[in-house]
Amino acid sequence: MMEAIIVGMSGLCGLIVGSFLNVVIVRSGTGESLGGRSHCDGCDRTLSARELIPVLSFAIQKARCRSCGTALLWQYPLVEIATAAGFSLMALTLMPFWDISSFLVLAAADAALAALIVIAVADLRFQIIPDGAVLVLALAGAVASGMRGSFFGDAAAALALGGFFASLWFFSGGKWMGLGDAKLAFASSLLIGFPASIAAFLFSFWLGGIVGAILLLMGTRGLKSRIPFGPFLIAGALGAWFFADSFLAFTGLLLLL
Repeated sequence: MMEAIIVGMSGLCGLIVGSFLNVVIVRSGTGESLGGRSHCDGCDRTLSARELIPVLSFAIQKARCRSCGTALLWQYPLVEIATAAGFSLMALTLMPFWDISSFLVLAAADAALAALIVIAVADLRFQIIPDGAVLVLALAGAVASGMRGSFFGDAAAALALGGFFASLWFFSGGKWMGLGDAKLAFASSLLIGFPASIAAFLFSFWLGGIVGAILLLMGTRGLKSRIPFGPFLIAGALGAWFFADSFLAFTGLLLLL
């Protein structure tokens, strides 16, 4: 019963946090301050409490503003559901090892997940990687690295990888890579640690290359088109989280590193 309560409360917390993440994402693109009440993007009317219930308000209003009828973005319920599912999964994953320190681990994991969702959606929509989200991710990474007992090695690898992306940004004048990508590479590398960060680096470039080639062949992007790289960095980090050991062992890079 206690396990079900913890998982359920984590999911409910995820719904509430997901609603706030939507505000962060939208306002990072518009440049609006995070302060102030939520409002309709169409008529600018301040939203009431019953219009801000995660997922439920979107369904009841049939994805439209109650006043002006402006269509609401599907981003809103999707981010809320994804955050809730992620928070519940984190709690469920930690359940077999549950002790007093698990609360710190769960808080750091949830903070990292929330930051990753903000970064991925904001980069896809606005080609912006919010500094605040990267800072939260880096702090969560520092906690994770400290608990692994490998902070200095992880930090050195993260600085090297972040520096590589920063050099691409610098020498291309921002055409090859954004500075936000370099910050994200540092934070995500610190989160997953060394040598998994090396696998994440390779995965992100391979995945980006494959998707870029497909979009080019489909004619939806040209050679000079900008494609947000943040989601590929995140996908690479997630892939490395699960498969880095197998990949590094299979390729022989584990012995080299």
